[in-house]
Amino acid sequence: MNLNQQLKELYNQQYSTWELARKNIDDLKNVEIKTFPFDNFEIKTQFNPARIVSSGAKTDAKSIQERKCFLCEENRPDIQKCISYQNKFEFLLNPFPILPLHFTIARTEHVPQEILPYYDDMLNLAKDLDEFTILYNGPTSGASAPDHAHFQAIEQNHLPVEYEYATLKENQSKTFYKDENSECYSIQHYLRSCIVIESKDKKTVVDLFQKIYRDLQQTEDKESMMNVLCLYKNNTWTTFIFPRAKHRPTQYFAEGDNNMMISPGAIDMAGMLITPRKNDFDKLNKEIITDVFRQVSKDIDEPTIAVGIMSEKEISFVIDGNEKVVSFQNGKIYFEGKYFDELIFSPTEKNSNFELKNVTIGINFHWERKENQRFNGALKFTIENEKITAINIISVEDYLKSVISSEMSASASLELLKAHAVISRSWLLAINNEQLTIDNANNCQLSTVNYQFIKWYERDAHTNFDVCADDHCQRYQGITRANTQTAIQAVEETRGEVLMSNGEICDARFSKSCGGMSEKFENCWANIPHSYLTNIVDNDKNTNGFDLDLTVEENAEKWIRQSPPAFCNTHDKKILAQVLNNYDQETTDFYRWKVVYSQQELAELLQKRSGIDFGEIIDLIPIERGASGRLVKLKIVGTKQTIIVGKELEIRKWLSPSHLYSSAFVVDKKIGENNLPEQFTLIGAGWGHGVGLCQIGAAVMGEKGYNYQEILAHYYKKSGLKKLYF
Repeated sequence: MNLNQQLKELYNQQYSTWELARKNIDDLKNVEIKTFPFDNFEIKTQFNPARIVSSGAKTDAKSIQERKCFLCEENRPDIQKCISYQNKFEFLLNPFPILPLHFTIARTEHVPQEILPYYDDMLNLAKDLDEFTILYNGPTSGASAPDHAHFQAIEQNHLPVEYEYATLKENQSKTFYKDENSECYSIQHYLRSCIVIESKDKKTVVDLFQKIYRDLQQTEDKESMMNVLCLYKNNTWTTFIFPRAKHRPTQYFAEGDNNMMISPGAIDMAGMLITPRKNDFDKLNKEIITDVFRQVSKDIDEPTIAVGIMSEKEISFVIDGNEKVVSFQNGKIYFEGKYFDELIFSPTEKNSNFELKNVTIGINFHWERKENQRFNGALKFTIENEKITAINIISVEDYLKSVISSEMSASASLELLKAHAVISRSWLLAINNEQLTIDNANNCQLSTVNYQFIKWYERDAHTNFDVCADDHCQRYQGITRANTQTAIQAVEETRGEVLMSNGEICDARFSKSCGGMSEKFENCWANIPHSYLTNIVDNDKNTNGFDLDLTVEENAEKWIRQSPPAFCNTHDKKILAQVLNNYDQETTDFYRWKVVYSQQELAELLQKRSGIDFGEIIDLIPIERGASGRLVKLKIVGTKQTIIVGKELEIRKWLSPSHLYSSAFVVDKKIGENNLPEQFTLIGAGWGHGVGLCQIGAAVMGEKGYNYQEILAHYYKKSGLKKLYF
């Protein structure tokens, strides 16, 4: 007799001898069921008074400690019989069933409820009970006995997810693993998050489940909230994982008429909401069902973002092969004879795209230019500062495929692209979790008493979109530059992964070249230290010259005038071509560089860039340096005015027609007539602010065989990888 038949024999025996079980099973014939149709799926509700024992169970630590465990043999009624399974579990008829054949599968030992040590057993149970679906409720996700490890078993094909998933897989799923025998995907737009593993290979199922478990786990010593279902059909295991955000919805704790006894477990998450009270059952509607699921389900779906591409009085664009124009007129968007406050073009096909004409890239940089750019996703026009702003609405992952191809060559090594995919995703999601204000987005302190101009730049508090498309945020140029298969692979293989530190997503900054030593966050932006954005040596070991304190002027000068070995100290054209697009390769000296200004050139440049007439320039005096030798404050001494300027980007803006390569420089003066300098030579190190990942250094690491986890661990100390969505 196989296990399916043994359970049915147990059911028959218990039904004939156990009055409580028989009564509750017979009552199932009269339970009321309603079905609520949604797009491509349905939710069932069941009025089941017997389930009040489970729905109303107190599962707090004090209550658990004070009661006897009803799954332990010594506390079960004598009439409740069991079947032993592999000397690990005991099958028990559930006396408060949701379906007639409803069993509890309890561990023989009294051990806490958890899934990871027993998931292999769950797969064995599913195979041996191939007419049943095996259920798991996490200790704070519906388990009425969180102190005693157990599963449940019900007959297959009673729960909506069991007969819906095949269709949903075809129409609204996102695959993130697939081979000839296995597939792992999430079902999109399903009211609640659902991850599905299908495989004929047991080891692959276990490996995938363990990876998902780790990705969902918030703390190492505590299981993340989840419900799990597993079944075995056609030589294939199918596991449904429902990540949870809450044990019970607010309705459970509400008072008066708003109170509803809804305590979702695996059966509820699988599409059958159980209500033990008639008034709750009668009140349930699509709005309440939607609200309950969205409260208790953890959101693991990929977000979308709005990217500001350009802002002009008039914008030409091509959509569906036709060139069109929008213009700002009478305070509105004028388009084809009509006026709009907002205009949105949504794609009708998966691969449809649009083109924007004359997009400015490299704003305020030495290579600034215009180009036509193509984009996937939706196109939105809105009004901003008496101009029309073009916005691309796109999924995060599709956005990233462009970003890593725009920030560097799409032909870069896979490990470099994977590292960059993670930090670009981290930066994007970190800044969009912040509530930026105008004050902290563009901070400036100007003291007329102390003659200081100290300014740092954060992301603008964009009103109408999340990020802009230029270097000010992240360089994003749609599908203008081909996304190679390697770039796509890098994004897909790190899907949803971000850097985390102290429970928060890392604001993962990066620059072209740190110059051998990275900079601290607080020396470039707000005075708020980040443990993962500190100074590191860009080398695999400390060689001579790397042990200097570069905040000391003498040490900084020695460092900058030398060219010590570092990952980013390379002139290998093959490596540089991985990181630098064609216009970036117009710059050849970045690890160490030199800029020369005459007295007249510098005086005119400073007046133009700062708006201040310094007169003739007497000196450029370092006042404060950061950990990488980058200047945080610089005193500019002129015959008419003396001012201290900072932070690093403001120094770079004042001392270049676009942006000086970095603020890590020393100054050589050539003295002329009247004892005034006639020439200033700036000798510098690095390209950019130097905080976080050094793109050129990371490219070299990739070529040396480092994987992306090692690259990230090198540049972002005290951080770790975490998967936010699937």
